[in-house]
Amino acid sequence: MKGLDEVMRLKRVHSRWVLWQSLMGIFPVFALINKFRPVLSDGYGGDLIPTLLPDPLAAHYNLLLVAAVLPLLASEWMRRRFHKRHQDDLNL
Repeated sequence: MKGLDEVMRLKRVHSRWVLWQSLMGIFPVFALINKFRPVLSDGYGGDLIPTLLPDPLAAHYNLLLVAAVLPLLASEWMRRRFHKRHQDDLNL
């Protein structure tokens, strides 16, 4: 067990990490869901988001979507490792 100050610091780091992930992950996750199950549709049942982008970006929409989701997945993987490593302290 670590000192109380260190435990409180670890809890703050973890809670900020979770908050940051949820704020930064809202739009990429929504865009990914919207790609397969359109909530915002273009009137023909397709995804509306690529049509809102400029043409050069719309041509690479899938690549942009992957580029937005991969850092989120990496961050979640690192957060889970952090939680597993400091699980005893975070459960106090």
